[in-house]
Amino acid sequence: MRLVRLHSSEVTAARIAGRVLTHDVAHGLRKGTVLDARHVEALQAVAEIHLVELDEDDLHEDDAARRLGAAVVGPGTRLEGPVQSQVRVVAERRGLLRVERGAVDSLNRLSAVGVFTLVDGQAVESGEEVAGAKVTPVAVAGSLIRDAERIATAAGPVLRVEPFRPLRTVVVVTERLKPKARTLFAAAVTRKLGWYGADLMGVREVPRSGEAVRAAYEEARNLSAEMILFAGASSIDPLDAAYAELAAAGGELLRQGAPAHPGSMLWLGRLGPAVVLGVASCAGFGRNTSLDLVLPFIFAYGEADAIDFNRLGYGGLIEAGAGRRFPPYPDG
Repeated sequence: MRLVRLHSSEVTAARIAGRVLTHDVAHGLRKGTVLDARHVEALQAVAEIHLVELDEDDLHEDDAARRLGAAVVGPGTRLEGPVQSQVRVVAERRGLLRVERGAVDSLNRLSAVGVFTLVDGQAVESGEEVAGAKVTPVAVAGSLIRDAERIATAAGPVLRVEPFRPLRTVVVVTERLKPKARTLFAAAVTRKLGWYGADLMGVREVPRSGEAVRAAYEEARNLSAEMILFAGASSIDPLDAAYAELAAAGGELLRQGAPAHPGSMLWLGRLGPAVVLGVASCAGFGRNTSLDLVLPFIFAYGEADAIDFNRLGYGGLIEAGAGRRFPPYPDG
């Protein structure tokens, strides 16, 4: 790669042909433009222009961006562009975005390489931009991009979008809801679970007694539920029927509390293959809480062990707007 500086009087078709402009100039010529005879008149009106002449192994910024993008795309994503030297990675389906952060960090340690993504573990919509890639100069050595491709290949898919599964879901409520509250709760449950494509098999409002809760668990098992969403159980009372009857039904409590606010009273268990997920109150369904950070993992993987609660704490100060984004549910 050779740098070239030309004054306006030196601009001819022969001297600019095939060379790449490194800065914007008047008449709409942008950096990265591969020049030819059509550009002579515009460049002769500029006092000084800066160009690069590419060697055989060098890559124009657009070609470099395409290869960077192709290196990081994985299942459930597609590549678009480049536009102004940057490619976009777009979700091909609604689902859970997974990002190999270590690979992204390694790629960005390469001089002039830029790969930027949304947060790992974020729910995304089909057509949503989830990442971008570019190089800063108008051209780079081919060896740089080959290094990037090796890093991405070693990491496996750097980006992927796991599809949500239409989990058979039963909702159990132990709070006594007034008609208005019941309507609001039903709307919130339908809106959120429906966004994931849940097969909602019923909402059961039961007394807060061992017998009633046990019957609800048994019914969910008989329905082959894959998720049981429990609202109204106290996550800090070890004698709450939600826990005692879960154990009696052959299930187990896996986690009490989430490192997030609001929604720290979230709890997690399982009953056979079914995930049991509980919130302290029905009121939490109407706003974004830790529940909305956990649901994408459940619907993507269908199992309780897929949720890494330790990682929720980073960005878990939800109420203060710590930077997490939530699933783009429809307005309701």
